[in-house]
Amino acid sequence: MATSRKLTLPKKSSLKPKKAGDKIRTENLSVPSSPVFMILAGEHSGDLLGAEVLKELKKHDPDLTFFGIGGPRMLEEGFDSIEDMEELSVIGFTAVLFKYKFLKALMDRLVEEAVARSCTHAILVDYPGFNLRLAARLKELGIKVIFYVSPQLWAWNFGRIYKIKETIDLMLVLFPFEKKIYDDYGVRSVFVGHPIAQRIKEKIRKEAPIPVDEKQLAHLQTITLMPGSRSGEIHRMLDTLLQSAALIHQEAEAEKKHVRFLIPNINLKEEEFIQTKIKATEESHPGIKIEYLFDRSLRCIEASDIVLVTSGTATLEVVYFEKPMVILYKVSLLSYFISALLIRTPFIGLVNILSGRETVKELIQAECTPEETVRETMAILKNKKYRNQMIEEIRSVKESLGEEHSSKNASRAILQFLKEKPTTTL
Repeated sequence: MATSRKLTLPKKSSLKPKKAGDKIRTENLSVPSSPVFMILAGEHSGDLLGAEVLKELKKHDPDLTFFGIGGPRMLEEGFDSIEDMEELSVIGFTAVLFKYKFLKALMDRLVEEAVARSCTHAILVDYPGFNLRLAARLKELGIKVIFYVSPQLWAWNFGRIYKIKETIDLMLVLFPFEKKIYDDYGVRSVFVGHPIAQRIKEKIRKEAPIPVDEKQLAHLQTITLMPGSRSGEIHRMLDTLLQSAALIHQEAEAEKKHVRFLIPNINLKEEEFIQTKIKATEESHPGIKIEYLFDRSLRCIEASDIVLVTSGTATLEVVYFEKPMVILYKVSLLSYFISALLIRTPFIGLVNILSGRETVKELIQAECTPEETVRETMAILKNKKYRNQMIEEIRSVKESLGEEHSSKNASRAILQFLKEKPTTTL
């Protein structure tokens, strides 16, 4: 067992949520001498983007003020977060319903904080379900709204583009085809590139390599299990991945082969849960070895022959290392049916969306079982032609992402926006 780590959470705001119909007082507020930014990131990928932009903006103007909601990476940059980001971690429509009252009260708190701190600009990072609603509230106050990472309009609910046109002053997009969509609808946007390449180059230097016994290397296959970063994902996906690992282990042992399993994690709050599940799996399946590694996901991917990954940003990290993968995804039954009615693309994995075909297998909902996962995993490991074709298509997707330093591009676009658009006082 790894030693437990101390997690420092932000202090919650003392402001009480307003009752329905209450108006927020905006008169007689002081005018800030320099822009005051609210930044909101609702999940770990957004926390990374927010931290990178924070760092770049502070290089240009150390007097800028930032507050809102962020995770550990943003806190490292001195960010003032009024709520634990994990409280926003919800997956699927039904999960949102259960947290509706909390999310509504939180939005009211954020709006009050914006007024109290004389906020001039907001940088809303991804998390569109919440952030687009927040954007409308902030726009009413005269706050300029910048949205970083376009909602996946091309995948589902394209009608949101009209709301975006009304409430977003600047959209920062990661893919070139997204800019064309916004150009066609008269929404100001800037293509800043995808951060994956630069982020990996910077982060992997901080991660210790995964040790390998050279004598066993020729007879050892390494499989990384990635249940996701959000608490909901981890609780929903971990059992399927561990059961898959147990079946793969049994099949490998029958063929006198050895498999090494790695589980990386960046969610400190779920460390004990993950380790407890790993221990139970090892006790019930003698001989299986599952290694838990905190904050070393890139090294795990790098060391792998194949990655079993929950759909999300992590799939692009796997693409960067040109590794074969199986994408898994599971939500509540109601969430699945609702999303099936709204989705506009046949794929959910970014690697498949960008390639325009099923480059890698997607096991969704009822298909997301240990048996199906093992079947696809063994096909990749045993069929060299199939494996090599997958790697070649993944490599093409990687090349399409480019090598842009997106956080620098994003900060330049924001600073240019500040020059062109004078701050609006509350």
